[in-house]
Amino acid sequence: MKLLIDNSLEDQVVFCLSISDGWKKFVFSQTVRPKPLLVFLEALLSKQKKHLTDLSGVAVVIGRGRFTATRIAVTVANTLAYALAIPVVGVTEADFKLVDKKLKQAKIGVYISAKYSGEANIGGTSPKV
Repeated sequence: MKLLIDNSLEDQVVFCLSISDGWKKFVFSQTVRPKPLLVFLEALLSKQKKHLTDLSGVAVVIGRGRFTATRIAVTVANTLAYALAIPVVGVTEADFKLVDKKLKQAKIGVYISAKYSGEANIGGTSPKV
């Protein structure tokens, strides 16, 4: 089973799982009470009666969305890849054929870096002296 994480939307977390009959999309709303990404992943796997150890590869959408959300998604994907000794790839969109192709070519132990849609805005601006 492969996992695609898309944390680029402001008010949603999207997971896609490749299950025996193809890819399925699962959307979790972040509008009422935001929760950590791993809470949603745990709920999804539990509902599907799957375990982290069932994963054979992880992909994450990078290059769009919020700075912190992208960093969190990449960190989760890299951590899963490291802990489970599975490949991880970054993609710019949820294109399942591309995800499958990239995961087949990916090497275990090679991790991804976050790419951002804009400049980070950390700490605001400092006053001019």
